[in-house]
Amino acid sequence: MEKEITIAEFAKELKVRLDNGKTVDCCKEELLRLADIITDKIGSEKILVTWKD
Repeated sequence: MEKEITIAEFAKELKVRLDNGKTVDCCKEELLRLADIITDKIGSEKILVTWKD
């Protein structure tokens, strides 16, 4: 089922999934869209990251 939600709602759901040890594989296309939005809207903001393979 497809539905439109706010970025804040999407971020909240992602955080819940990650906090509960679930994967975010279910949201690959949405994460790619979110990456585009981030690039366009807040691309100069900084974030501290620790990349893992």
